[in-house]
Amino acid sequence: MSSVNEEYPTHVFSLLGSALTVAKRLMEAEISGEPHRLRGSHLRLLSLTPAEGIRPTELAARVGMTKQSLGEFVSALQEAGYLQVEADEHDRRARIVSPTDKGLRLQRRILETFADTEERWRQAVGPRNWTTFRKVLNQLADEK
Repeated sequence: MSSVNEEYPTHVFSLLGSALTVAKRLMEAEISGEPHRLRGSHLRLLSLTPAEGIRPTELAARVGMTKQSLGEFVSALQEAGYLQVEADEHDRRARIVSPTDKGLRLQRRILETFADTEERWRQAVGPRNWTTFRKVLNQLADEK
């Protein structure tokens, strides 16, 4: 018996969207005790921000958004105390975005939740199917 509602389309984009919704719910439940309500998109951005920092242009490319949109997300995470923005020590005109200590703690929780979800899904579909699924997703992501 399928848990996907038979009344709705089951094309690949609908299925991927449903799987991502499950993952977002798990992640948001994990951080529900945080004082600031962050959306899944904020958590994804934080999870992709390296501890050593990154220039906003590079981070925007990494997360697949415009630099302008990224600026709004970074501002929200900065106000909540999860990210900091500082001058690049090698080029004072450039900025570096990096997680604060608070951001690093939340980032670890996010990454642990991602790993737990992946393991749950791997167990649900079996190691061979999971390996194939990951390989296919990597191939599709490389088509940019």
